[in-house]
Amino acid sequence: MASNTDIEIHWFDAWDDLCDIIGDRADIPCQLPDWSVIDAESCRGWLQDSAYDGYHVRVEVGWVGHLRGAIVHRCREVET
Repeated sequence: MASNTDIEIHWFDAWDDLCDIIGDRADIPCQLPDWSVIDAESCRGWLQDSAYDGYHVRVEVGWVGHLRGAIVHRCREVET
């Protein structure tokens, strides 16, 4: 199980990726794994909540509908 420090580092990294995509535009759409679309501020909360729920999160640039936005992914850590 990951420590709180590891979890925080992980979602901070995802936030940084999101900030790189957003830049100074707050109107960037973010598409979640369930195909729903949320705003960037809600996405930040979703990333943090997902990380604390035990998911690995990742953000990449992509097309959300016809707009350039952020595509968000998450998966559970596989225990070996």
